[in-house]
Amino acid sequence: MKSLLTIAAVALTLLLTAFYRAPIEPKELIGAWGYGTPQNKTVMITTDKVFSVATYDRPGKRFISSYGGTWRTENNKLIKKIEWNSVDSTQVGSELSEDVQLTGGKLQVPGKKESWTRLDDGTPGALMGAWVITGNYRNDSAIKRASPFIPRRTMKVLSGKYFHWIAYNVNTRAFTNAGGGTYTTSNGKYTENIEFFTKTGESIGKSLQFDYSFVNGDWRHKGEKSTGGPLDECWSKRETLEK
Repeated sequence: MKSLLTIAAVALTLLLTAFYRAPIEPKELIGAWGYGTPQNKTVMITTDKVFSVATYDRPGKRFISSYGGTWRTENNKLIKKIEWNSVDSTQVGSELSEDVQLTGGKLQVPGKKESWTRLDDGTPGALMGAWVITGNYRNDSAIKRASPFIPRRTMKVLSGKYFHWIAYNVNTRAFTNAGGGTYTTSNGKYTENIEFFTKTGESIGKSLQFDYSFVNGDWRHKGEKSTGGPLDECWSKRETLEK
């Protein structure tokens, strides 16, 4: 009888182990993820607290949608709090919960039948994180805006290789503009390769090089706009504005 009980206990343990999935650690999701085709490409960038999702038709130079906000995990659920949504502004302020799985380097969302491929793990770019434009430089001095975070917010979310920038209004829920693609940092040069841009299709496909440096924790972003004209911007880490 004891041997039968032992066998049953072992069988039950093996059965439970087979169905057990260890909780996903937040650090496992940091970086960039993608799925779809070039005509319907979706990229999600996740920093430690902020996420941004963009869908676009790269060959057709057509923006399709953008949404994002903050995120956290609870066991194997990815919980997103929406701050902007270019398609459905009624979602702004709500939390969306999805069951997710990490299997073989893929991020699976069974409820949506989505399978995301990892594009990077937050490296090698030096600018990984969520940044908010807080001012401009004049004569090498930063002139900061009085209220850069609320109600209007212009943010760049960067992984190790991908970037998204988004402009939206926190109070009215209005989405304004977005753009993004890939980027590199090397020897004080920040290069953007634009894959989508809501303002003008002529900028898509361009590679733009800027000077970048860190000044008192801020990112100084200096060069020429994609539409022409000089820029010398001050970007601050989002977490410094939320303290």
